[in-house]
Amino acid sequence: MRHNYLSADLAGEIGGQNRHVVLFGQVGSGKTSIFNLLVSHRKDIKRSGKEKYGPIVGSCRLGHIGEVTLIDTAGLNDVSELNGENATSVRNTVRRADIAIYVINIQEFDETARQTYQHAHDWLVKNDVPYLQVFNRCDEAYAGDIAKLKMEFPDAIFISANTSGSISLLRARLSQMVRTSEDIEGSLVPDNLVCEGDYVLLLVPESGLIHEYLIMMDLINRGARCVIIHEDDLENALKEIPRVDLVIAYARSFGKVRDIVPENVPMTSYSLLYAKQRGVLEDFIAGARTLGDLKENSRILVAVGSRASEVYKEIGRIKIPRSLRRVVGEELQIDYNFGLDLPEDLSSYDLVIHDTGATMSTRSVQARVAICREAGVPSANYGTVLAALAGVLDRCEAVLLPKE
Repeated sequence: MRHNYLSADLAGEIGGQNRHVVLFGQVGSGKTSIFNLLVSHRKDIKRSGKEKYGPIVGSCRLGHIGEVTLIDTAGLNDVSELNGENATSVRNTVRRADIAIYVINIQEFDETARQTYQHAHDWLVKNDVPYLQVFNRCDEAYAGDIAKLKMEFPDAIFISANTSGSISLLRARLSQMVRTSEDIEGSLVPDNLVCEGDYVLLLVPESGLIHEYLIMMDLINRGARCVIIHEDDLENALKEIPRVDLVIAYARSFGKVRDIVPENVPMTSYSLLYAKQRGVLEDFIAGARTLGDLKENSRILVAVGSRASEVYKEIGRIKIPRSLRRVVGEELQIDYNFGLDLPEDLSSYDLVIHDTGATMSTRSVQARVAICREAGVPSANYGTVLAALAGVLDRCEAVLLPKE
């Protein structure tokens, strides 16, 4: 069992669904000064030992865009003494970012700094992280040098943390980039899932959660008619409602719901809708299909990154392991990883099963899947694994990933 060193409070702050803006760069670039000027509320967490190199989290209000989570990381040349562990943590934090701000001290932008920036640029492009290049401390630089750099880096912005006008410029650019990232992210309900006037049954627990509410509002905005029921009332509801065009259930109930919902009624789950919206459903379905290849000596990692409720903890620690061992064999090895960062070496695993990720940002979920993909290890999530175990994976795929 592995825990990353971030405290639960800090992992929770970084793992939220707000847009994440991460500042990184070399020591002395002035990124912490920029963080302090941008932040409207800071999450103060006591750190000791190597945790002093951990990220600092705050919130930043960007006008009508609303609040984003702002994260200040340790200087890249300040963490190498720790055998790369914290340097890896910085990279992982940046990789999860919706927007990264690479801060450069314009006074120290020599050939070595150029090479460092080029390496960072290549890495950001490879990992598909939108980023903003910021030259700081321009109030101390010669106007001619600034003019040359503006010609060389036309998309960069040139500021000084000492002037309020510069920070206003940075806020404006960030607002523009956040707005662009929001336009790219898809809806929780795919375009072809429902039509106006469709009846949708949403199965909910006794106390509804925010995630179900968001999906319900998306359905209503598309003109669907939502009927919200407890899963114990599903059989009666199917008899009483004139027609049902879609059932959205909890994946943990697939075994029960499968036998009640007729084959001709489309069915899916909340976790699969979130996976679809975040662009990782195909990866998860492919990973869930590898369950049939597992042997008793196979090794699985259950990666819990969200702030999970007791119900979801039970799914990951009890329900899924028990079901898998029943199918594969009692000797199946199952490890657990808690926190946003995955283990450095995934090569010994045959499958990584991620939690629902409902309280994580899209970029966080995508980054975790990308890390597994690069390691050559299949990824699944609770929803696709439970669908496969209940024998309804093909049925769910037909609903959310229809063949052309």
